Amino acid sequence: MTNRDRIHRRGSLWLNSVPVTYPSQAIPAAVVPYARERFNEALDRAAGKSLPVRLPDDEMALVPLSDDAVLPGPEVQFDIARNPRMLSTLVREAVFRHLRHISETRGIYRVVGRKPPTVETQKDFGLVPESLGLPPWLTKRVVITFETRVIELPGAGATVVLTCVQRLRTIIGATCQELTAAGVGLVGSYVSQWAARPDPALDDRLEIAGRVVSVEEGMLTLADHAGGPDRIPAAEAFLEPTRANFDSVVEELTQRRAERIIAEISRREADWRWGEAVQERVERAFDFIRSAKLWLARGVPLELGPLLGEGAPFPPAHQFAKPTLSFDPGGRHSDAWAQRTLDKVGPYDRQVFEAKRLRIAVVCEASQRGRTSEVVAAFLDGMPDVRSSKDLVPHETGLVGRFRLQQASVEFFEASAATGEAYADAARRAMSVAAERDQPWNLGLLQVRREWKDLPETSSPYWMAKATFLKRDVPTQALATEMMHLSAFEQACALANASLATYAKLGGKPWLLRTKGSTDHELVFGLGSSTRKTGRKGAGERVVGITTVFSSEGNYLLDAHTGVVPFQEYPTRLTEVLRKVVTRVRDENAWRPSDSVRFVFHAFTQVRRETAEAVVQAVRDLGLERVTFAFLHVAEDHPWTLLDFSARSGKGAFGPDRGQAIELGEREWLVALTGRQQVKADGQGIPAPVLLRLHEDSTFTDMLYLSRQVSDFACHSWRTFGPSRAPVTLLYADEIAKQLAGLEQTTAWDRDAVTGRIMRRPWFL
Repeated sequence: MTNRDRIHRRGSLWLNSVPVTYPSQAIPAAVVPYARERFNEALDRAAGKSLPVRLPDDEMALVPLSDDAVLPGPEVQFDIARNPRMLSTLVREAVFRHLRHISETRGIYRVVGRKPPTVETQKDFGLVPESLGLPPWLTKRVVITFETRVIELPGAGATVVLTCVQRLRTIIGATCQELTAAGVGLVGSYVSQWAARPDPALDDRLEIAGRVVSVEEGMLTLADHAGGPDRIPAAEAFLEPTRANFDSVVEELTQRRAERIIAEISRREADWRWGEAVQERVERAFDFIRSAKLWLARGVPLELGPLLGEGAPFPPAHQFAKPTLSFDPGGRHSDAWAQRTLDKVGPYDRQVFEAKRLRIAVVCEASQRGRTSEVVAAFLDGMPDVRSSKDLVPHETGLVGRFRLQQASVEFFEASAATGEAYADAARRAMSVAAERDQPWNLGLLQVRREWKDLPETSSPYWMAKATFLKRDVPTQALATEMMHLSAFEQACALANASLATYAKLGGKPWLLRTKGSTDHELVFGLGSSTRKTGRKGAGERVVGITTVFSSEGNYLLDAHTGVVPFQEYPTRLTEVLRKVVTRVRDENAWRPSDSVRFVFHAFTQVRRETAEAVVQAVRDLGLERVTFAFLHVAEDHPWTLLDFSARSGKGAFGPDRGQAIELGEREWLVALTGRQQVKADGQGIPAPVLLRLHEDSTFTDMLYLSRQVSDFACHSWRTFGPSRAPVTLLYADEIAKQLAGLEQTTAWDRDAVTGRIMRRPWFL
């Protein structure tokens, strides 16, 4: 614990879970050898009188659920207090059986998931009221998921908890035939068909059938249909129920009233996400489970305690302060407020940054030349007269003043049309001028339109021009035309963020994290990936592994990526990349074999054991004798909701503070990387924390250190001055994957030619 962290007051915190009371009775069961077929047969039996539970050592227990259950062997008694994993399974299955029963007898739910138990309600709870005039098949429904987890509670040890998460699902219930009759266009959209589940206990689900090419005589002709038919009846197909499709159908049906209707639905969704409403719904859901008086096993009732945060023991809670940033190598200037200190003293590397007088090529549409020149001037020189009600001036001195540069040399290259080829041609003209003068450009500024995001990369002005510049080692920065129509303050904020990203792309270091001295060398890796396949239903997925490398101070060292390989080859290719990366960093920093070295890996997915073992072996092969590893899964998809009832007003009401951290166990922590202060609009809902899971093969296990480091790295993006939803290790890897996916679709891109110094900078920001 550092002096900038503190133990958080627990009384105001609340988690969407209740503890399960350990039953006083033992759990009866027969233990038999595990066999997948036998296990699935017992699990799928609709009126099963016993429940299979997987045990260690290739065994399974058959737990009787009724008095007349016949067990296939002698009955033994399990002390459930010593088997929290078994209790977790029994609770989950008890809840599932009840939901299935309610679905079959009362028809108020569709059961859509078993692990974890998940149901979809059959009413919209007033989210789309009749007064809006929409047909009943165009609505929103609530999906409720119950999940069990084992956590550590003070004074209680390993505790099984039941969590409840509720989310909204968009419903477009009319068939494509009915939509066509109503005048809704389908060409270019993906459609679905109902399909049975392998698990007979689950209701049917919608599965993507393909993308509509044409609609003729009641038949849909499809592309991207993989192994399915290329023609299906419109009466058996349904438009993919996305939010965008929902809004499009509303617009087609209601015309001029659409904007008001969509706004009203959004307002009701915002009310639904209100923190107090979330708590009330979760409490009702647990009361519903309590009132059912469920049984875990024959003669063993299920009992639930109070909500965590309301009388039940609460996990240890911490508050991570915003990290202190360093703005010079000597440590004289440090502050947690990046923007203020940059304006006051300049960037971290102001004394050694070489490209003081920038040469900038601007590519824009001829019709946008005048307004683009105004935006470029504001980008470079600032907007000193624009300030907030709290006297914040977001872009006072511009890129030039904030980062202590000299006046830039700017030259415009107009594109003859808003097309990819025209933009690429303008970029090529810029490169030719630079070659003739033997004066390379430092930066390419691209005037773009947000609507171009919907264009294919092969015809996108943005991607074509960007690829042309990057091939010649010139980073680019996009300036959207729509930014010109923002309020002066919003425009100033956008330009401030753009200037920050630009300085980093140029090779500058705006700031670093201030860390305490350590006897260990440390590298922090982000393990990202990009899946490549043709279309939504394309088979043969292939993976590009993305690796970002940072020092413990957050110094961006480099990024590397594997080739496009089948998924099963990814671990091998990853270790090859890591071996090269570590060798380069070790040699550049003159590490000795006896030095203590720590490698921390962040990943959005759980690291497979074979991958972790291969990475460990690859690094040890380099001759480093004292190495520790931490493999940290940064999970955005998890069953936890965190509320703070001390914050009852404002747009982020009931949301946690940024930096709020909850210990769920020795290897699992919840950390809020964004908090209520970052909520900008009422409809955003409560900021969700990330779940940090430490891999069991990790040899460095200080979760307080690792969790605080993730929190710090989420405040260390050189793309924006605000905190991010993920640490930059993974945020940058995500952005690299998106950028490479776009660039590789353009005819102007040559990946083998782009191996220069540009790729050792954060070119992707």
